[in-house]
Amino acid sequence: MRVGLDLNPITSHRTGVGNYCYYLLKSLLSLYPDTEFSGFSSGSAKVALGSLSGRVAHRHVGVPTRMLYGWWLTFHKPEVDRLLGGLDVYHATNFFLPPTSRAARVFMVHDLAFLARPAYCDPAVVRLLSRRTRKFAREADGLLVNSNSTKKDVVQFLDVDPAKVVVAPLAVDEDLCPMFPEAAQEQLAQRFGLKGPFILFVGTIEARKNPANLVRAFGRLAGEIPHKLVLIGARGYGAREVFEAVAQLGLEGRVVEMGYLPDYLQLRAFYSAADVFVFPTRYEGFGLPVLEAMACGCPVVTSANSSMREVAGEAALYADPESVESLAAAMRRVIEEVGTREDLTVLGQDRAKMFSWEACAKATYELYQRCAALI
Repeated sequence: MRVGLDLNPITSHRTGVGNYCYYLLKSLLSLYPDTEFSGFSSGSAKVALGSLSGRVAHRHVGVPTRMLYGWWLTFHKPEVDRLLGGLDVYHATNFFLPPTSRAARVFMVHDLAFLARPAYCDPAVVRLLSRRTRKFAREADGLLVNSNSTKKDVVQFLDVDPAKVVVAPLAVDEDLCPMFPEAAQEQLAQRFGLKGPFILFVGTIEARKNPANLVRAFGRLAGEIPHKLVLIGARGYGAREVFEAVAQLGLEGRVVEMGYLPDYLQLRAFYSAADVFVFPTRYEGFGLPVLEAMACGCPVVTSANSSMREVAGEAALYADPESVESLAAAMRRVIEEVGTREDLTVLGQDRAKMFSWEACAKATYELYQRCAALI
């Protein structure tokens, strides 16, 4: 079988979708050595395949990606499988389904926040993705999602046959594992000047992930605990509210914004050294940072909505993301109760082991085979 994938998200500054593409491809190459995998990319950003370079054929078209998408939508040419020398299946990994001449098409839906929670998303993104995603979901031969929660949303909002949708949960790379807390703390002090206990958030600083309420909850505790609040992630839609809350509460010296970390594995030290990881999201398609924190032995507080219980199970404390009091109480409990912290650490590590990139790759490849049989 010949399989092509959109590799545009695998850049030197990978975020969630980029990590998904990278680790999925890594597992596919390992599990299915007789399959020909090729990748497609466009625009000015360069694909950074790292250790996968040389193991997958790659075609880059220098046309700006937005221009190429517009051309595809208008003229339906050139077909992406022809650009890649012929395929049986093309996997659209990042919310755009290009035309093919013969190949079956698999469409990845990471989440439907723009339909399920549009008030917390950039209006321009809501308009664009709402229209396109419905169209692509109808046209695709098969759809992939990362959770049963997202599958439910896909069936509801996109009006597709549930049999067309396959769930392939994400996982954590084996290198993202616990460090001794003392070693992690020393590394953070040397590399980032970060000293003392801290509470951690990882994710885009945006309204949907709700870090503003996390800052407000931290403000309730700041006078009682010595901790800092560390925010890791690029700024996104609605980030201003977060830093307005920091200023209003006088927390400038206690809230540390790290920005985006270019080295994904640097997160290991942050997760290993933090006293608690808090992810007060309003909606997630999966919620990979929660799984990452648990894999590194960090106790987790998160929301009981969308996919979060599906991912964290009984290995997290749950709080109402719209209630500052609820978030503050959960954080206080983890910080003050040694037994709770130790229990969550053990439960979290066991929970993280239930997810694997191998399982994700196998479920994905089974859909490839099913769709290829249709052509």
